[in-house]
Amino acid sequence: MLSRLIKIIILLGLVAFIAWAALCVYSNYFAQPDTGGFDLPESDEAVYSVLIHNTGRLSFTNDYETFGNEVGKRKYLLHGFWEIHGQDFVYKSADLLLDESIFGEITIKRR
Repeated sequence: MLSRLIKIIILLGLVAFIAWAALCVYSNYFAQPDTGGFDLPESDEAVYSVLIHNTGRLSFTNDYETFGNEVGKRKYLLHGFWEIHGQDFVYKSADLLLDESIFGEITIKRR
């Protein structure tokens, strides 16, 4: 009786392991990533991504200027930018000044 119980436990463990491996393969190679329903602007339209770390806010821009070098005291001037409005990114043609002394650390990267 005990050997039968051990065989059942091993079989259940083997089935659980195969199911886990199959789900891992499916989620990593076949499932489409969830972008949260947002349509990102094309990378040739919005060359730089702008991330405000304190809020997690993400924007995109083509042109910006940096004033200062010391982290926490830099200022960025975005000349036109895309921001999230509802479920889409909307382009704003105005200039936007982002000051790290107000918003915290800001990272701008080329996409």
